[in-house]
Amino acid sequence: MKNSNNKNSIRKEIYVTAVLFGILFMAMIVYLARFLIVDSKTFIYNSYNSRFSVFADDITRGDIYTADNVTIATTSKDEEGNEVRVYPDDRLFSHAVGYVGHGMAGLEASYSFDLLTSHIYLKDQINNSLTGQKSMGDSLYTTFDYDTQKAAYEGLGMFDGAVIAIEPKTGKIVAMVSKPDYNPNTIDKYWDDINDEEKSDSALLNRATNGAYPPGSTFKIVTTLAYLRDGNSASDFSYKCSGKINLDDYTIHCSGHKSHGQEDLLKAFSNSCNSAYAYMGTNIDRDSFISTSEDLLFNKPLPTLLKGTKASKLTIDNSTKESIVAQTAIGQGRTTVSPLHMCMLVSAIANGGELMEPYLVDRIISADDKIVSQTEPVSYGTIMSAEEVSLLQEYMEAVVMDGTADSVDFGDLNVYGKTGTAEYTENKKITHSWFVGFASDDKGNKLAVAVIMEGAGYGSKYAAPLAAKVFNAYYK
Repeated sequence: MKNSNNKNSIRKEIYVTAVLFGILFMAMIVYLARFLIVDSKTFIYNSYNSRFSVFADDITRGDIYTADNVTIATTSKDEEGNEVRVYPDDRLFSHAVGYVGHGMAGLEASYSFDLLTSHIYLKDQINNSLTGQKSMGDSLYTTFDYDTQKAAYEGLGMFDGAVIAIEPKTGKIVAMVSKPDYNPNTIDKYWDDINDEEKSDSALLNRATNGAYPPGSTFKIVTTLAYLRDGNSASDFSYKCSGKINLDDYTIHCSGHKSHGQEDLLKAFSNSCNSAYAYMGTNIDRDSFISTSEDLLFNKPLPTLLKGTKASKLTIDNSTKESIVAQTAIGQGRTTVSPLHMCMLVSAIANGGELMEPYLVDRIISADDKIVSQTEPVSYGTIMSAEEVSLLQEYMEAVVMDGTADSVDFGDLNVYGKTGTAEYTENKKITHSWFVGFASDDKGNKLAVAVIMEGAGYGSKYAAPLAAKVFNAYYK
């Protein structure tokens, strides 16, 4: 009887041990599956992954090109025969393409695994390995148009800020510029100065995708939609502007203290009337205002193939003071946006309400000209109705025809836009200059643009003329 009890006890211990090992084994399987499916890319594409140096022993890093076949990153050899990464246009594509050295950034980081992978014929790879030669890595063909990028870069001039241009129909990013910038050819030499954490104007920050700016009057696009989605129609709105409005003992002035007189919604938008929009914002149901903003991607990760973009913030709730809501409605207060986000919104307006996810790489090609992969446009979905798009296009056209941007020469293009002048210091005379909008030629080809010039002043005087240069370069 005693032996029987001992045997049962041993069997029980074996059973418990087997179950525990089974649970541990299943946990390891789940972890491995998660790593392979979810986390592996994060590890592989980490800019400090030491395995890249192993790949580089056998593979020469592939080139990067614009859509119109201009080389913007390549690998050559120095006087001692060492491979070095070369950027022919110095600073022109610095934030978009990035750099190799002290880690990596931009496309160099996001697509490092692809650039250090070779898809040439296997027999050629074997032959190269046997003869001690490196195989050529795959190349990236980006969505950039060289002349459009150059016009954006040169137009920004000495101002800090950003320019981004997107094809609304596809989501292709045609131009992306951020300043201050850096020369990726000398990143190693000047790294300590460029990476100085005590500086507030970091040259490493891509302001086009990660800038956090007060949107100024460009946000009136969002406020207009919130007003309509709160159950109002455009014909409902009427306001007599005296040049200012008082809320909670806080005074909001129209630009230049100008009195616009009696206005309907179209005139309030095209005149960029702060008083009218402050009044409008405080009369929109708070929950409706918030839900509309979130439908337009505020407080959410932006849907894009770009890595590490910054979410825009709208911070109001039902307890927020009227004066703060009024400031929010005109693009001030605590609201922040990135130029990428604003460009995505006007892209959707240009594209009938459908938002296409922005991307930078069109295709990956092997050194012997085989297509390794091709990026297909991805639709995020419809974020505005056809009626809303029609009204916003009418209003944005009025801005250009006889509103705040009527003095800007856009040539023969049909242009739809919204200017913005955003206060960001206690000195309200120092303002960021904004323009967001899109152009269409006689064939219906469209390009959306967002421009911000830090501390430049009126959007109509600085940002809008720069947008015109970008449009002109794109349409040639």
